Amino acid sequence: MASPPLLARRLAFVLGKGGVGKTTVTAALALGLADAGHRTLLIEVGSEQRSSALFTTTPSLGGEPAQVRPGLFSLSIDVERSIEEYLAAQLKVRPLVELMVRSRAFHAVAQAAPGLAELVTLGKIWDLATLVRGDTPVWDRLVVDCPATGHGIALLDVAGRIGELSGSGPIRDQAQKIEQVIHHPAATGIVVVAQPEELAVSEALEAIDTLRSRDLPVAAAVMNSVAPSAFTSGDEPALAAVAADASADAASRAAAGAALASLRRSEHDAAETMALAGGSGVPVATLPLVPQLSPGSGGLELLVAALVVDPAIRGAA
Repeated sequence: MASPPLLARRLAFVLGKGGVGKTTVTAALALGLADAGHRTLLIEVGSEQRSSALFTTTPSLGGEPAQVRPGLFSLSIDVERSIEEYLAAQLKVRPLVELMVRSRAFHAVAQAAPGLAELVTLGKIWDLATLVRGDTPVWDRLVVDCPATGHGIALLDVAGRIGELSGSGPIRDQAQKIEQVIHHPAATGIVVVAQPEELAVSEALEAIDTLRSRDLPVAAAVMNSVAPSAFTSGDEPALAAVAADASADAASRAAAGAALASLRRSEHDAAETMALAGGSGVPVATLPLVPQLSPGSGGLELLVAALVVDPAIRGAA
């Protein structure tokens, strides 16, 4: 049975190397879901609050999510606070937990413990995804802005690793439940973001191969910041002739040269997009280069409009 399109999956994780616009794509996806009527939670991890550059409201650091747009809320997961909540749930002796978290030695051990930060982060995401009010889930959709590629894969893979390493007990039971949801392609979709640059595409392809090798559900890739052009390859000879014509006025030569540069950049970006699609075998959405993304600029809304109608994200008609 074919997996549903990304927009139909309840939990989305967005991965990508630093600088490719991962947070922007996360915000655009979350805003598109909210605009479609889904009560949506945008989650940042590791106490990051990068989406504050895109909205007028800063994500809540722990506690109650902050509303940033109608139907859209944001929360940044504070790892240390999540560790405290996790211990309180497991040990059920609040004074002991408070004594532990006040200890410097405890914080040093917690930071050094392999996979602990990732496990409690994923556990917090799980808690948010399973939160109900009455019989109704609090959140229709959850979109997670993951850490940069390697750490993001470690986050997604930690439940399986903890389940393998731990014996029987509540930690293993919870890890197995989380792993089942993270690996279920009807519930969860992973998006890998790239820019039209050789290194970024290469890293995205490597990430997709790694995710697949671990049976994690890659739903789509997004090629961000693709340069548009008003010209086609058929216009190149005429543009080149004008740019090289010494008898033409300087303004005409300059305009033709700029048009050629735009066309070649567009052709380069198209080639990189084809390389990503061909090498990954997953649907690839394309987002235009938008120079201004600050609140009120309309740039984020342009990306939302392009993203939610792209067949790679919306699914085939």
